[in-house]
Amino acid sequence: MQLGINTLGGVAADRSTGVTPTEHERLRSIVEQGVLAEELGFSMFSVGEHHGDTKFVTSSPPVILAAIAARTQNLRLMTGVTLLPLLDPVRVAEDYATLDVISNGRVEIVAGKGNFANASRLLVGENDPDRVARLAENLGLLLEIFDAGHVPSWSGQFRPDLLDAHVTPRPAQANLPVWLGATRSLDSIELAATHGIPLLVAGFKLGTYADFAAHYRQAFAAAGHDPARARLASLSTVVVSHDDVRARREYRDYWEAMVRATAQRDPRMQRVASQSFEDLAGPNGQILIGTPDYVAERLIATHRDLGHDLHLLQIDNGLGPEATADAMCLIASEVVPHVLSETADAVPAA
Repeated sequence: MQLGINTLGGVAADRSTGVTPTEHERLRSIVEQGVLAEELGFSMFSVGEHHGDTKFVTSSPPVILAAIAARTQNLRLMTGVTLLPLLDPVRVAEDYATLDVISNGRVEIVAGKGNFANASRLLVGENDPDRVARLAENLGLLLEIFDAGHVPSWSGQFRPDLLDAHVTPRPAQANLPVWLGATRSLDSIELAATHGIPLLVAGFKLGTYADFAAHYRQAFAAAGHDPARARLASLSTVVVSHDDVRARREYRDYWEAMVRATAQRDPRMQRVASQSFEDLAGPNGQILIGTPDYVAERLIATHRDLGHDLHLLQIDNGLGPEATADAMCLIASEVVPHVLSETADAVPAA
């Protein structure tokens, strides 16, 4: 299993100091975080995508990842997620193929539906578009473009038709990986299996993760794809500290304030407010809070559940640049070696 770092690019007060960065400071800190990820030996750095929300600065992941690419050599550059139902797949193909060339073939896209109404209003002018249908159509076109570059003809419901279309540049990779992200429903899992592409699952307790992983692998084989080609990733929020009692208290305060603010900005996110912190941060929850040994054991247990290839760690929620760097260093020195020693085919930390 490989380990990577994910950021959603949120702008929030540091849960230790109370200092809130400016947008400019936050963007620069994300680039530095990506550079540090390679220095510490993480295999992947993933950037989320948000639009129309002043609490996030990652409206242009390919630009952020290009800045990181210029200062790294081996780090894989990932999105988490690209809001493909709300974007033109032709433009997505152009942007990420360009990034792939610039980075010497290090790009991986995770496409997903997303769930914020403000992004939908801003990009497609609708509060609640049919994201399932849009995702299926746009994914099919994106994969066709990456497969050949030339689209003789194409017609769909959500964008203008294409005729004798050449989409350039071609990616540096012969097969630029396009993953599908899934959180709550089976449609994305089945779509990934149908196309024979990798899957990232996030947002569930361990037992549900395992159920979704099994469903994906079964559907992948049923669609006629070689089961050995099925790739799976997962993601967890990680709060690691030798003082786990204090860390849990500080993170809970941050989480409760964040949930209230999110629900106020977007009424569709009331479901987040209904989740229990005790469940989310408990022994089977998706938020891993505790000592390095505890976090390592939880990651190992997740790998035993899923048999997955990649796990992304979301560390910077409510942390400033220095605290984020400290947490990454602690994870690299005291969590990663334990996890890698217990999982196969992993990339060792530097």
